[in-house]
Amino acid sequence: MALTESSSSPPGPPVDATTQELLDAAIAVFRERGFDKAGVAEIARRAGFTTGAIYSRWAGKREMLVDAVDLVMSHHLLHLLGGTTLAAPDVLASLGADLVITDDEASRALLLEAFVTARRDPEFGQVLARRLADDESRLRAIVVAGQQDGYIDPDISIDAIVTLCHALGLGVQLRRVVDRPLPAADEWNDLIERLISAVSPRPDQGVS
Repeated sequence: MALTESSSSPPGPPVDATTQELLDAAIAVFRERGFDKAGVAEIARRAGFTTGAIYSRWAGKREMLVDAVDLVMSHHLLHLLGGTTLAAPDVLASLGADLVITDDEASRALLLEAFVTARRDPEFGQVLARRLADDESRLRAIVVAGQQDGYIDPDISIDAIVTLCHALGLGVQLRRVVDRPLPAADEWNDLIERLISAVSPRPDQGVS
């Protein structure tokens, strides 16, 4: 997999078993050693392969980091949305509630490494930005569907809603990095419900 922009197709693009094992090993090594100290040879050894298995798929560990982030984010979203037939507000509520329930230390560490690397490496930053844009496009589809179905006020900016959702998700992960406490689940859920209610159409708008 070269360092290229991915499509905004459904989350969780399929990967072969070897690629999956290599990415799992990369996630573990990046988490334990940090991106700068992580070595391709160690990643390959951890997965039980030679470095040739890595270089036949990626140019190096930078490209592996991009795909590892994409895999973690896509699979997390797929876990939450896969097969759902919920209305957009219920989907957003599910996404919001999950922020204080799920505590995936490996994913959190990987995202932090990715953002630190993006700050130091502008080219990597551009690719990571495109991958995040893919994630935002999935959230956008949920919001658009909500507006079309009359659950979300069509006068509210889609970009603003998507940005808020994404910022909440990333912000909660950063708070976890420094062990800042999060509110109780019931308090958080109450806030999320109020936010969703705030973007619902006003009574005089009716359902489109």
